Amino acid sequence: MTVSGVILAGGRNSRMNGVNKALLRFQGEAFIEQQVRKMRTLCASIVVVTPDPAMYTGLLANVQYVSDIYPGCGPLSGLHAAFRIVQTEFAWVVGCDYPAISVQAAEWMRRRAQEGDYDAVLPNAEGSHQMLHAIYRPRRLLPVITERIQAGRHRLSGLLESCRWLGIAEEEWTRADIPLNFVRDVDTPGQYEALLNECSQASAWKEESSRVRSETQI
Repeated sequence: MTVSGVILAGGRNSRMNGVNKALLRFQGEAFIEQQVRKMRTLCASIVVVTPDPAMYTGLLANVQYVSDIYPGCGPLSGLHAAFRIVQTEFAWVVGCDYPAISVQAAEWMRRRAQEGDYDAVLPNAEGSHQMLHAIYRPRRLLPVITERIQAGRHRLSGLLESCRWLGIAEEEWTRADIPLNFVRDVDTPGQYEALLNECSQASAWKEESSRVRSETQI
């Protein structure tokens, strides 16, 4: 495998009132459990960037933990910490607050990165560059990231100024038949409640559909 998984779980969770978003539960698992399970189907190894690995004791197995070398510099410092130890050509980077990450999307972006020799490939969706569900080339980008952090340029999107990247528009995802729900993150209690409500409604619809099919077959 030429891809490593990287989960950024070092945020302050201020908009979630201090609750660790990685441990929010969805469909019977913590967000980060689902992410690790899905990443294992594509990735040779998985790195979790966190200041406190003890939070995941007994929850995650066979992952590598690393802490920011430059704390307080946002997601860019998370990329820096992970890319220092990633050994593969590509890294699939996700934020810990994305409950529906997509292996299909990651593999498609990896192929696009390889074919076009890009340093980064990411979705352009919902009006922004979705840099926390994207494919990167760690070895190429680490020097650039280090330089930007040391210069006090911590904005994650600023990295795109210093590399060769591809943004994949929404219509391309549609043509590729890859649903874009994977770009949805959960930042607030309200967004988490909405996610759970939608899941509950979907489950109820499936149960009702199953009941109707059973009755019509009798």
